[in-house]
Amino acid sequence: MTKSVAETIAHLEQLIRDKYDHLGFIEAQNGAYKTGHVPHVAPLAYLCIRYAGLDEVGIGNAERECERYISEPYRELLGHMNGARLLGISLHGGIGGFVDRSVIGIGNPVSLRYQNVHGRPDYIPNGHLGIGAINGPWFSQGHLYLTSSGGVEMFNARFNLIGARWPSLAVFLLDEVSRRFSIYDDEGRILENSKLLPGDADDWERLAQEAQKED
Repeated sequence: MTKSVAETIAHLEQLIRDKYDHLGFIEAQNGAYKTGHVPHVAPLAYLCIRYAGLDEVGIGNAERECERYISEPYRELLGHMNGARLLGISLHGGIGGFVDRSVIGIGNPVSLRYQNVHGRPDYIPNGHLGIGAINGPWFSQGHLYLTSSGGVEMFNARFNLIGARWPSLAVFLLDEVSRRFSIYDDEGRILENSKLLPGDADDWERLAQEAQKED
């Protein structure tokens, strides 16, 4: 039986902590943390950042922020954690109009305004909620959308192309986070020739390069 979104996240978080805490971690308020310190990337870089969850008022504010209805799967995620950055996957959250850029806390997620209010291509179906991105090798990111039927689709950041689909948010999280464990070594370095984007996205880097030449 497929676990709920919250159960899936809790399971993955335990795996993440077990695998990367040895590299260094920071505990913050209300269950937020950073783990997997990778100073070879940047002095304050971490492989995973988990932000504290939102209450119902906070989720309502996040809805107003992104000017879209947030359906139950992502509401459940936001109640557990207000977005995250997990091994190159960015999950958006609500920032309430304030961005913490101090080095004391752990900062803020990328705002749900992105992909929903700002930078939303016309070809994205109206019922899709932009929930995040997967970093590619350059700027050919995969942008993640939660569909009106509860599935997840990964669109090219610049073209009307879908590289991968998952039947639910829980399945996406389990499949993709688990897959990404295999592309990092024990010191948090990306293994050579790793496939960063899932699915049929092998041409995306070439398309990004061609688009840059035309700009």
